[in-house]
Amino acid sequence: MNREDRLEAVTEGHDAARQRRIESARRALAASGAKECADCGELIPEARRKAAPFARRCAACQSEREREFYCR
Repeated sequence: MNREDRLEAVTEGHDAARQRRIESARRALAASGAKECADCGELIPEARRKAAPFARRCAACQSEREREFYCR
């Protein structure tokens, strides 16, 4: 196995490990999904949780956060 082959094998191994970590994180987010908004503490509507299982804020708080970030 030459240097390029070894480098390619290592790179593929790193890529596969990274992909496994990403998938694990996605499964954890989907399984745990926040039910309460991280900002206001109100319940996040089920429709929003289904549409965006990764959401940590209700739509109103997320919109406010984005408005503050993008409209500086």
